[in-house]
This record gives sequence, structure tokens and C-alpha cells, in this order.
Amino acid sequence: MDERIDLKKFLRIIRKRIVTIILTVICVSLLTVGLSLFLLKPTYEATENILIGKLTKEEGNYSDTQELSMLLASTIDFIKSPIVLNSVKKELNINDDELEKKIVVQNNRNSQIINVVVRDHDLESTKKLAHTIAKTSVNKMYELFNVKDIKLLSDTDGDPSIKIVGSLSLNVAIGAMIGIFLGVGLAMFREYWDDSIKDVKEIEGIVGLPVLGQINLKNSKRKFMNKNKRKQQPAVLNDNKRGQISV
Repeated sequence: MDERIDLKKFLRIIRKRIVTIILTVICVSLLTVGLSLFLLKPTYEATENILIGKLTKEEGNYSDTQELSMLLASTIDFIKSPIVLNSVKKELNINDDELEKKIVVQNNRNSQIINVVVRDHDLESTKKLAHTIAKTSVNKMYELFNVKDIKLLSDTDGDPSIKIVGSLSLNVAIGAMIGIFLGVGLAMFREYWDDSIKDVKEIEGIVGLPVLGQINLKNSKRKFMNKNKRKQQPAVLNDNKRGQISV
């Protein structure tokens, strides 16, 4: 029973403070649009693919599964190693201490392809960085460990696939959801600090006595004003009917 009363009270507060909630959602959404257009830089994601082993059969069988799994795991660890990252920094002439955080190495289960994903705010540098990391990893694996069954997979033009992470509509949707939660919280906060008595049950709870009746002051005031207005209307002499006065 108490849960039903609390739910009704919550819905009543939401209905009462609906203007506050709507204004909060609109303000947060407009703020999100402004931040997305003028302050937040777009994030680009470039992906390069590295093939480990051979996909074709040799003498009716694929290569050793255990050996292939070890090569996959070793290559994934080697891509983000200091040997590769320092070589990339030297080749691109960059000094980025957070370079490792921009790189994500992915490998689907039972797949011989490793995905090297790079995220950054500049389109050309993201593409160049992803390609350089993948190419350097392949070359170092061949030079240091004599691994020949490793190959860089690129498009015909040599550029990695790239896409934009996130969008304006997604940011606005997230901002609207945040605005709804903030609006509801603000409505509850305003209701908490509102000490005015809103219904008869609150009076009975405070006084501890039952309420015998109530007077609608708005209707009484309206009737009183209409009555005074009728009294103040001047008497008008009817010219058509002499001796008669209409009020």
C-alpha cells in the first residue's frame, strides 16, 4: 500500500514539475549540440589487418594449430611492445607518451587475422599511424624472429579503412537522456524544499485531527468580485420607455 502511495506521489510531482523537466532537457540538449559542434573534436578510427599463417591448405591439411595459436598470441603482444612503438615514433618523428592508449589490437576467435585499430582526432595522422604500426610490426617480426608466415593486408590504394566514431545525433540522444535524469532530480529537489501544504491529507498528518470541510477561496473570491462588479454598474435611463430605469 505504501508503495502505491509513493508511486502516485512521484507521478504527481512529475506532472506538477513537467515544465522544469522539459526546460532542463532542452537546455542540456542545446549544450550538447554546442559542445559537439564547436568544442569536441571528431574521433577517427583506422583499422589495418595482419594475416598470420597461410589460409590455403598444404597437402590436404592446414598448418599446426598449436603453432599458429602461439604465433598469433606473440604477434598481438609484440604490436604494442616498446620495440614497435619506439620505431614508429622515430619514423613518424612524433613524441606521444599516450601512443599505446590509442592502439587497440583485436583478434576474433579461430581467426588468423589480427586487427590493429588506432583512434585519434586527425584523419590523416590516424590513417598514417595505423599503417605504420602494422607495417613496422610485420617487418620486425620478420627481421628479429624470422617469421615468414605474416603478411600485411591493405586495400588496393594502400590506405587502411577508416570511420568516424560517434555522431551528432548520438551525442544529442545521450544529452537528452542526461537532461531527463537531471530534470527529474531538479523536480524532486524543488519539491523537497517546497513547504507549502498541497492537500487535505497533509493537514491531517500535521494536526492529527480529521478535516471536517474545506473552502475554495478562489471560487469565493471570484463570486465576491462578480457581485461587487454588478453593484458598481451605473443605472441607465431607457429613452424608449420613459420612467423606466434598467440596471
